[in-house]
Amino acid sequence: MTVNFAELRVLVVDDQMLVRTLLGQALRTMGFRPDSVLQAVDGSTALRTLDVKTVDIVLCDIEMQPLNGLDLLKELRCGKTMNPPNLPFVFLSGHAERQNVLIAAQLHADGFIVKPPKPADVEKAIETALGRPRPEIDPFHYYSVATGTEHDRRFYGEAIRAAAFDGQPWQALPLAQIKPGALLAHDLISQSGHLLLPAGSRLTATQLRALRDFRERYGVQSVDVADEPQ
Repeated sequence: MTVNFAELRVLVVDDQMLVRTLLGQALRTMGFRPDSVLQAVDGSTALRTLDVKTVDIVLCDIEMQPLNGLDLLKELRCGKTMNPPNLPFVFLSGHAERQNVLIAAQLHADGFIVKPPKPADVEKAIETALGRPRPEIDPFHYYSVATGTEHDRRFYGEAIRAAAFDGQPWQALPLAQIKPGALLAHDLISQSGHLLLPAGSRLTATQLRALRDFRERYGVQSVDVADEPQ
């Protein structure tokens, strides 16, 4: 596959300035325009970037605080950004632990680049990721992939399911009337009895689109939405 790098935008995520500098140099040598190489110093910054800017691929470190690379990829796959959930995503790692590799595979990562990054390895990884057919992403599938971090336990684990809405007004609305950002008053359960989203979650545009496009799969006709002050 021939890739015209000059037409692409990439997001580089790493907490080490040296790594970001080396990658930036390699990407520009490959043909990326300087203004098309975006950078983020950690997963949280990257998440905010992906929520306001679209990119063609992400190159991301794993070990970062306060949000690591696995959590960032999970947020992306779960439809929490404005970018497509199946966006190509390649990890950077100096010592990829077996557990991280397994979790990355469950989240459909597109590969690993060994640090410090070599230009030839970067180019090959990007070409491979962009040349791979993009899988159809079911954003609800990835909620059950545990990354083992405090962030994951807080936002996807049992803690959020225990969120109390007793006494807070709520109403059951038809799926067609639900807007992005709606707060779930109760767990969202599929017709087969599987948990799709825990109470306390906010529905994203991607998740709503999946519920509407796959009505027969999920069988969700209405959603219990918490009433919030205007």
